[in-house]
Amino acid sequence: MSARAAAVAAGMVVALVAIGGTAWTAAGAAPRGVAPGAAPPRLPQDGAGDGTVTISAGAAGHPAARLVLERVQLYFDAVNGRDHETWARVVSPERAEQQPREVWLDGVGSTIDGTIRVDRIDPAPGGGVVALVRFVSVQDPSDGPPGLQVGRICWQAAYPMAGSPPRMLVGDAGGVLGAPC
Repeated sequence: MSARAAAVAAGMVVALVAIGGTAWTAAGAAPRGVAPGAAPPRLPQDGAGDGTVTISAGAAGHPAARLVLERVQLYFDAVNGRDHETWARVVSPERAEQQPREVWLDGVGSTIDGTIRVDRIDPAPGGGVVALVRFVSVQDPSDGPPGLQVGRICWQAAYPMAGSPPRMLVGDAGGVLGAPC
C-alpha cells in the first residue's frame, strides 16, 4: 500500500470513529459506560416540574441509595403538601424543634418544589451520608429568600443525613446554592 493510500485509509478510520461516537452520543448512549441517567435533568419551560425524586446512575449504586431516595421524597412531599408532621419526622429533631408548625408554614409560604434529583451520595464525616440534591422551586417572589426574591429558583443542596432511619440535617445556609432560572 502506498503512503498516500495508507494516509487516506487512516483518515477514513478517524472519520468513521468520530461519526460513530457522535451518533452514539446523539442516540442517548454515552462513552465509557456512563449511563444516560447520569445526565442532569432537563428543566421544565416553566413551573417547578414533577415532584417525584429521581436519582442519578452513580448515586443509585450507593448502598444507602434506597433510604436516601425515600427520605428525600418524604421531605419534598411534606414541603409540597404543607405536611409539617411528616417534615418533622424527616429532619433532625433540633431542626424540627426550631421550626414549629406555624413558623415552618410561614417559611414554606407559597413554595412548590419539583424537578428533584439526587445527584450524588457521599460519606459524611462522623458517619451517615451527604446527599447532593438539585431541584427547582416556584413561589410568589415575596416568599423567596432574602436577596433571591424571584418566582423560580434552581437550587443545589448538600443534605447531610444520619441516624436510623436517616434524618436530614437541613437548614445550613452554607450547604445550599440558589439562582434564578
